[in-house]
Amino acid sequence: MKLIILILLLILYSLCDEITTSTSEEDTDMTATPSTTTPLLSTAKNPGLPKTSILPIALKSPVPTFSFSSLSTNDWLSSMPTVQTLLPPPIAPTTMEVPDKETFGFNSLTPLWTIPTKTPVISPINDSPIKPMQDVFPPFPTMPTLPTLAPFTFPTLPPPTTMKPLNITIDPEAIMDVPEIIAHWGYPVETHKVVTADGYILTLHRIPHGKNETSKSASKMPKPVVFLQHGLLCTSSIWLLNLPRQSAGYIFADQGYDVWLGNMRGNTYSKQHVRMTSSDRRFWKFSWEEMARYDLPAMINYVLKNTRQSNLYYVGHSQGALTMFAKMSEDPEMSTKVRKFFALAPVARMSHVKGLFHDLGQIYEQYNLVYQVFGDGEFLTNNIFTKLLTDIFCDQAVNNPLCENFIFAVSGPNSNQFNNSRIGIYLAHNPAGTSSRNMLHFAQMVKTKRMSRFDFGKDLNSKIYGAPLPPEYDIRRINSSIYLFYSDFDWLANPKDVEGFLIPMLPTRSLKKATKLRDFNHNDFLWGMRARKEIYEKIINTIKLDQRRVKLQNSMDRFFENQNRNTTVVKDDEMMKRLRNETMDLD
Repeated sequence: MKLIILILLLILYSLCDEITTSTSEEDTDMTATPSTTTPLLSTAKNPGLPKTSILPIALKSPVPTFSFSSLSTNDWLSSMPTVQTLLPPPIAPTTMEVPDKETFGFNSLTPLWTIPTKTPVISPINDSPIKPMQDVFPPFPTMPTLPTLAPFTFPTLPPPTTMKPLNITIDPEAIMDVPEIIAHWGYPVETHKVVTADGYILTLHRIPHGKNETSKSASKMPKPVVFLQHGLLCTSSIWLLNLPRQSAGYIFADQGYDVWLGNMRGNTYSKQHVRMTSSDRRFWKFSWEEMARYDLPAMINYVLKNTRQSNLYYVGHSQGALTMFAKMSEDPEMSTKVRKFFALAPVARMSHVKGLFHDLGQIYEQYNLVYQVFGDGEFLTNNIFTKLLTDIFCDQAVNNPLCENFIFAVSGPNSNQFNNSRIGIYLAHNPAGTSSRNMLHFAQMVKTKRMSRFDFGKDLNSKIYGAPLPPEYDIRRINSSIYLFYSDFDWLANPKDVEGFLIPMLPTRSLKKATKLRDFNHNDFLWGMRARKEIYEKIINTIKLDQRRVKLQNSMDRFFENQNRNTTVVKDDEMMKRLRNETMDLD
């Protein structure tokens, strides 16, 4: 938590420094006399407010300023006398006042959050309507200008006479854990614990069969295993947060597959260790490199052992794809255990990343400095308090766009695929925690534009890797059937990185298909309304064809085995012809 606060302070400091620099030039004509300046928070019209001892401040503006203020007593933080004092001539004459009508009820946040109104804002300069409220934000014809909508935009509440009671509701799924969510929708669920080679205790969730199938009928024949692996800052919940007909976990289970959902170290469900607690800083000494090296083999070996299968179908999103790429590039045995690898929004090289992760790369030096000072720790934890707070906040209609924009700032533009009624549930369960080192590793990838191991610095790199730079993962060594799903709207798995690095670097024998989807941001692969039809059903069809191929191959093996055992070998030409034709059709 200290790490996050310090990063925010660094960003805030840099912003303040830019503002100070931009207003450093002297302009005596635009400076008010300090003796005539009143305190920032005027209590003249609001005797209920506490008196303030803030020092008088006179504002200087190097550009024409338009200030939208309210004559209404609803705005406690920027009353008209205060605005006129703080913005002296020649700024004050351009101040535009909102009529003091009860129907307006303007406070300091109204210009930001108001529902668009057709009522015009009146100009005191020529008493003529300027623009309806929804047209205030576009630039004015005479530029440059500095729009200051309510000079002090702090969260203010309207007077009690105009306050409306909040309709606070809590969706039960927001505070449920994964097993409870699965059971809530009537599906069978199991929880398993796995210990990695380095002592981390991971949680696996399992949906052994579909909703309409009984345990007795499901146990008669072994089912193909589908393993779903979450991405950065997420948990197994990401596959379950929409309605059952839209959520991958339920869709695969209803199609007859044995569904297992993994949880990487450090998230809500995998914060245990055989020798340490999560309060020990040593616990957080990992990045996605350790997830690839230890977590994936521990979980997959456990699943194969318990299901008595020789291989499985792996579906990885974002970091879930990245870790499998890394593991397969170093461990050829993993390719024999993963029959087909479906990479959704596959992150590998992050040369063209956009949004908040691009910004993370831009402040890499500062973040690295903070990391060196504070060391390893947890990043963005998730608990019952955050779940409740997020669901309540995002459930309010006025806040829903803010919650949406937080998601879009990371994943990419709004593609109008989200179920808006589930926003609170999405954010109640995610972000779900990881290590500060893992975030630093991603920042390194953005900064260096390389898919490499963790960078400890030149000196330590030389000791650990034998070179000043960490080695890159060689994905050309992967020998498994890979299917890529990516999109033009994705800011993390940018199509330029997929088409410029992943597709040309993966062996042609391994890359079976690369599907480019239209208008899917990074999270639409999980929660988008079109995800079932354009992603999950295609994966299911591919698995069904592969299972048919497996059955045909088994039939051919049994046929030849029976022929070899028979002393009087009689070739069944008709059967052989049929098997060969069906096998060719599948290819």
